Amino acid sequence: MPTKTLVTLLRVVIDQGYPLERALDQIDLDFNPLLEENQHRTRIPSTSYSKLYQLLMGLLQDEAFGLGKEYSSPPGTFKMMCLFIINCPSLEAAFNRSAEFYDYCNQYRDHQFNVSRDAIYYYPDGENALVLSERYPADEGDTEFIGYANILLMMYRFYSWLIGKELPLKEVHLRASEPGSASHYEQLFNCPVRFDQPNSGLLVSASLLQYPLVQNEETLREFLRQTPYRLVKPGKPDGSNPLTRKVEQLLINNAIQKPPTAEFVAEQLNMSPRTLHRKLTDENTSFQLIKDEYRKELAIHYVNRPELTIDAIAALMGFQDNSAFYRSFKKWTGQSPGNYRATMIKGNENRE
Repeated sequence: MPTKTLVTLLRVVIDQGYPLERALDQIDLDFNPLLEENQHRTRIPSTSYSKLYQLLMGLLQDEAFGLGKEYSSPPGTFKMMCLFIINCPSLEAAFNRSAEFYDYCNQYRDHQFNVSRDAIYYYPDGENALVLSERYPADEGDTEFIGYANILLMMYRFYSWLIGKELPLKEVHLRASEPGSASHYEQLFNCPVRFDQPNSGLLVSASLLQYPLVQNEETLREFLRQTPYRLVKPGKPDGSNPLTRKVEQLLINNAIQKPPTAEFVAEQLNMSPRTLHRKLTDENTSFQLIKDEYRKELAIHYVNRPELTIDAIAALMGFQDNSAFYRSFKKWTGQSPGNYRATMIKGNENRE
C-alpha cells in the first residue's frame, strides 16, 4: 500500500491521544511515516494498513475512523449495508440502496444531517454519472476531507468486487483542496483525480451502472471474513505490472476457500495458460508466486484474529490437511501459526 494512504488514519490515532510508538509497534511498522526523513518510503505492507484499520475500529468504535467528525458508523454498519444490497439486480440499484441504508441510519445519530437521497448524479450529457461517496456538509477549506480518499478507495474496491471485475473509472472527484503533489492519488485510482469539486465521488460511464451483481450471500460471508484485507489489498495501485494486478484481483474475487487455478484465471483473461505464464514472466513473476503471496497475507490476516482457531483458519483457506497449512505457514513466515499468534499476543500484553 502507498504510505500516504496510511498517514491520514495514523493522524486520527494521534488525535485520539493514542501513543504513536505504541501504534507503530502494534501495526508492525518499523519506521515513523510522519517524519520528513522517511518520506522516501513510498510503500508499507498491506498487513500494517489492515492492522491500523482494526486498531481504529476498536479505538473509536467507528467504521468511518472519526473522519465523519460529528457522525459515526458503529462496527457492524458496513456488514448490515452489505446484506441490505447484496441481492440488488444492478450496480445502480446497489448504490441507491446503499444511500438509502445510510440515510436511514442518520436518523439515529445524535446529530442529524439534511442529506440528499440521490446516490448518483447523472450528467446532462447522459453518458456520465458521478457516484457520490460523501454528501455531508464540510467546512470551507477543511483539508482533513482529503481523508475521504481512503473511504472512496475502499468503496471503489468493494463495488468492483460486487460486479466481479474492476470498475472502470473516468475520474475521481474530491472536495479537498489539491495537495502539493496529486500524483499519489492518480496512482492510487489509476485515473485522473480532480480536487476542489462540489462532491466527492467516482465518475463512471452511466452505462456501467447497469452491470449486474455477481456476488451472493454465500460469497459475501467469505468477503466479510476477509475484510479489511480485500479492501486494502486488491492489487498494485500504481498501474505497474497490469497483468499481475488483474491476476491478484481475480484471486481475491474468486477465492472462496480454494484459490482458482491458473487455467481458470487464464480463461477469465481470454488467454491460454501458456500465454498467461509467458506474460507474467515478462513482469518478473509467476502465477504460483502471486498465489503464494496472496495466501500468505490472507493467512497472516486470519491468524491475527484470535477468535479463529488455527484449525478453523486451515479450513477457511481450503487446506484439507491441517498439517499442510502448518507447513505452508511456516514456509511463509518462518514460524508456526501458533508461535506467530503467541508472539503477537505477548507483544500486545507488553504494550498494555
